[in-house]
Amino acid sequence: MLLLLAACQSDPALRSTRIGPAYYQLVADRCHVMDRAQLEQDLQALAERACLGRAGALQNLQSRPSRQGSLFGECLRRGALQAEVRCLP
Repeated sequence: MLLLLAACQSDPALRSTRIGPAYYQLVADRCHVMDRAQLEQDLQALAERACLGRAGALQNLQSRPSRQGSLFGECLRRGALQAEVRCLP
């Protein structure tokens, strides 16, 4: 049972990478996804953190293959979404 809980402990996996001055690429990856809006909310929250509360609109939203997984297959509704954001001055 402990392994089942540990497998999705990092859910969602959020990553931001700076790709230019005040410009970031964002990725949200979830083991349990209800719908695309949930991933978009994850990305918006990540954008606000990366831009210190001054994030612009999400751009170039693209679905990606999820990297979430486990030994016992409990990630049945996994999904990942990528976007870019420019921080506002």
